[in-house]
Amino acid sequence: MINSTSYRDATTPKPADPPGGYPTDNTVILPSSLKSRGLWLVGHVVVGLLMVLAVLTPMGYNLPVYPVEFSTPISVWWNVNPKVKGSGNPEMVVPTYFFLGSVVPVTIGAVLLAFIRAKSAVFVPPFSALLHRKPKVFKYLVSYGELLFLLLLVVGNVIVFSYQYKKRSKPTDNATSQIKVIGTSLGFSGLYNMVFLALPASRHSFWMEWLNIPYANGVKYHRWLGVATIVSFVVHTGFFVVFYARTDNLLKMLPCFDCDVAVGGKTNWENFFGWLSMICMLVMGATSLPYIRRHYYSVFYATHFLFIPATLFAILHWGNMFFFLFTSMVLYMVNRVLSTASITTPVALKRAAVLSSEVVEITFECATGYSPGDAVWIKVPALSKTQWHPFSVASTPLETPGLLTIYVKSLGKWSAGIHHYIRECHEKNVQPIIYMDGGYTATAPISAAHSDVVFVGGGIGITPLMGQLVHVLRSHPSQNVWLVWNVRRKDMFVHFQSWLRHIQNVGGDRLRIRLQVTQEEVTEFGVANTDDIQSGQAFTGQQSLPRCFEGHGPNSAVEFRPYAHVSTIKRMVMLTLGFGFSCALVAIATYANRLTTATSAQWILLRVVQFCAVVVGCYLALLVTKFPKTLAPASDDVIDHHDKVAMNSDDVAKHFDVQSGRADLSEIFQTVESGAQGSVA
Repeated sequence: MINSTSYRDATTPKPADPPGGYPTDNTVILPSSLKSRGLWLVGHVVVGLLMVLAVLTPMGYNLPVYPVEFSTPISVWWNVNPKVKGSGNPEMVVPTYFFLGSVVPVTIGAVLLAFIRAKSAVFVPPFSALLHRKPKVFKYLVSYGELLFLLLLVVGNVIVFSYQYKKRSKPTDNATSQIKVIGTSLGFSGLYNMVFLALPASRHSFWMEWLNIPYANGVKYHRWLGVATIVSFVVHTGFFVVFYARTDNLLKMLPCFDCDVAVGGKTNWENFFGWLSMICMLVMGATSLPYIRRHYYSVFYATHFLFIPATLFAILHWGNMFFFLFTSMVLYMVNRVLSTASITTPVALKRAAVLSSEVVEITFECATGYSPGDAVWIKVPALSKTQWHPFSVASTPLETPGLLTIYVKSLGKWSAGIHHYIRECHEKNVQPIIYMDGGYTATAPISAAHSDVVFVGGGIGITPLMGQLVHVLRSHPSQNVWLVWNVRRKDMFVHFQSWLRHIQNVGGDRLRIRLQVTQEEVTEFGVANTDDIQSGQAFTGQQSLPRCFEGHGPNSAVEFRPYAHVSTIKRMVMLTLGFGFSCALVAIATYANRLTTATSAQWILLRVVQFCAVVVGCYLALLVTKFPKTLAPASDDVIDHHDKVAMNSDDVAKHFDVQSGRADLSEIFQTVESGAQGSVA
């Protein structure tokens, strides 16, 4: 038996197709025309060139080309005469450079990519797959995309450091002067890394969509950038400590309260703010170590908010740093606001089922389209107020319009806790409180041009393939589909027997299933018994779990709504407005030194106002766009393929001809190839 609870339906219009993913109806995905593919490829190339320009802009500031080709012409625009002191508006030269080199290309690139994905839902650039391949020479540990990222990181740091060193170094410099030059050059290297630090950590990032980079990979890049940034700044600080020690000026690194902040004390306070920024970064780095992150996630999560004062103190350390970071700050803020806008209320559930002591199935109501295989993040406040965990979508909108299904396997304390939580909710007849965030990089659709499609999965890793496989069976009637699934124990097949029998019925002769068990069974396993589940005997370590029903009382005002991520149009409108409002506020604060005309001691106020302008500008964009509350799409045509009569492990093994050992993929691919050639002949 299956312990499950169904919840009341909500009926509303059918969702629109997700941008860049699979259609939500039975439309057959056909290869695009050569002309269309050429146009979309050109569009992707243009987006790539705009992104390259945005990457080169902070690097260009550190190259000899900047004063000749950029700074001088821009100074003319602002009526700056280098021979006349105080002429024009020199304070606008650097902001203009970064506006034209970063803000404009990023905004245009984001809007263009959104348009391409909306108009060419099945087109994937040919270089996208190449970026995901892992070369044998590196033992398949890193992909070409990761190597490209590392190359850009290393080359960028070398170029920035080299030019800054050559720019400041003189043949007559003594050792002390050389130490200062090296320290300054390292500071610019750290700034170069910091420019891109936050981007991979944001879930809604258009450049990750363009490169087809999964969020998990983005987090990996974020860690690499974090290490590079902290190391650069720590060594930068160390060199300046040595420099001030050799010049008997260590007090210059401490704040002074009886000095003129505008003149003699400015260096003291800028150095002090640099110390504060570095301390914040060191705390974040220390609490990001794998052991802390896995065992004390709340500490890791809380200390990561130090990125706010770390950034502010860094800007107070050197004013022009704000313009380097401006584009990244706006992108990050907009992405955060987008996530916040879609997770304000718990998600309405259609069904929550405990399939066994290890696997839970959760079906959410979803008011917007999605692609099978997409990743969503869920939070269960009863288990943790801060933790978000990623799961692959195992359903397809072809069969379950308006519904989205995930599977959770008990692999740790949090996932074990959700099993316990669902059971308690079932016993108390209350709906679980779960938040969900999604709408990330869509899974690349499978073209109908291939005669055969092979899905290879291992263990619970089959879940991202489940929806895609069914989608192909439904939308590609001429394709043959192969499923190769390796598991350690055959009880995994028992958990998903209803899905296996369902795809057998849908696929018919077009579907080939190869189920493999890689380890011998220790004990006989059947479908979880309801009594065992309700009594908690099937749950290991239940006593250590927290109580799960805060906020579930009869008078609690919890409002459940179908999940809806922000539409592509609203995302682009908000991004454009976020940049527009932030740029306008920064320009008002910066132009003509309005905040520093009375006394240059107000340089601290100016930098704080510039920092706050980004936050205010992005939230103004949120207020203007407004995200209306959504209802759920109609789910009248939902296909319920859960078996009424369950099979035990022996029945499953016999019915699906489960084999021992790992599948021989070379043999399978030879069979697929010979079958394809035979059909052509």
